[in-house]
Amino acid sequence: MDKPTLYRYGQGRISIAYRDPVTGLPGKFKWVGDVSALSVKLSVEKVTHNESFTGAMAETASFPTKKTSTLDMTINQVDTDTLALALFGTPITTAAGTVTGELLDATLAANDVFYLANPGVSEVVITDSTSGAAKTLVAGTDYSLDDANFGRCTLLNVTGFVMPLKAAYSYGARKAVGIFTAKQPNIALRYEGVNLANDSAPEMVDLYKVATDPLAELALISTGNDVQGMQITGGVLIDPSKPATGGLGQFGSITQISLAAG
Repeated sequence: MDKPTLYRYGQGRISIAYRDPVTGLPGKFKWVGDVSALSVKLSVEKVTHNESFTGAMAETASFPTKKTSTLDMTINQVDTDTLALALFGTPITTAAGTVTGELLDATLAANDVFYLANPGVSEVVITDSTSGAAKTLVAGTDYSLDDANFGRCTLLNVTGFVMPLKAAYSYGARKAVGIFTAKQPNIALRYEGVNLANDSAPEMVDLYKVATDPLAELALISTGNDVQGMQITGGVLIDPSKPATGGLGQFGSITQISLAAG
């Protein structure tokens, strides 16, 4: 019987877990969202030898001395969790709150733009530093709140006010991630996919230990006719916690799955 022809056209879900730096074990897995490309590349460095006794200088020996595996992934889900992976950062959550007495730049003059210390603001009140009874600036006359999302304001009038000005307001919750505030991530990666060219047969790929590189480029202004993705690269490393003589090795594995009968 001829061997059936099997082609491959993959789509699937990718989850990652940060590995514990002490134990090496993966923590909680989290789905990273829409990923439009995922590939693993393998390569070896070899030692070769050509004989010198026949005149043909034929190759008589060839063997690998170094094994390398790399990962390329395009993540289209751009949230603080995926940015933390790409930027070597740690997500920081700030709860909603209020501010009173926030000092503004004492050198502000009419028509100057200034930002409040927190974004997502509402109920903004600006007062001056008059002793005893501070004067309150009138919104639309003495200042304008140009964009509450970013806390951007313009000072319209300073006549009759004592500097520095002070701001009081409420602000909403937010999440942020810094750049290069954490060590290089070591993650475990699982791909749960289907092969559309083989009747959507399920398959699973595990990469035990991946050291990701920082994001090479994050485009902030968009053009074209598609959403922007983050190109994540990294090295697939050997995982010494896996048995060297085990059937699935120390780098990773690919599993083609058959559903249980019934």
